[in-house]
Amino acid sequence: MASRARNTVIFWCAALLCSVQGVAGACDRREPTRETNPGPHDYSLGTADHKLWHEGDGGEPLFFRARVLDTCGRPVAGARVQILHANQHGDHEADRWRADLESDHSGAFTMLTVFPGDTGGIARHIHFMITHSAHRQLVTRLFFKNDPGLDHGIEALAMVLEEIERDNRKAWLASYEFVLTPK
Repeated sequence: MASRARNTVIFWCAALLCSVQGVAGACDRREPTRETNPGPHDYSLGTADHKLWHEGDGGEPLFFRARVLDTCGRPVAGARVQILHANQHGDHEADRWRADLESDHSGAFTMLTVFPGDTGGIARHIHFMITHSAHRQLVTRLFFKNDPGLDHGIEALAMVLEEIERDNRKAWLASYEFVLTPK
């Protein structure tokens, strides 16, 4: 009897272990982030500092947080994230509003920058180039929901913008999850 009980316990422990491994190995399938053209910009001039907006700068601060994921929804750590955008007036400056960051162990990165101005002819946006050795390079732009210039064909690339107040100043908060395609 003791042997039979022991075998039953072993069977159920093995079954439980297999079901836990099955859940851990499950894939929560996600569509890769849509690509856009890179625009006529040089992505190589970014700084490793995630804080681009400083007290005393013009414009309204934008707190941006994002995650880089694979098509199963797992974090992609160590992805290189190159970012650039226009200033609050809609002008691109070669030495400003550019970052060269890396996603952390949870696939996350953050940035404090200025809310970009209207560049004329295209809705307000931020450019991203994301590279990782196990994934195809992603070049895309993110836009802001409720922007009157937003083309209705790109809603999947539009972020919800939340207005917040920080230090008695109007600021913005936005987030996004990038999904990379495996090589």
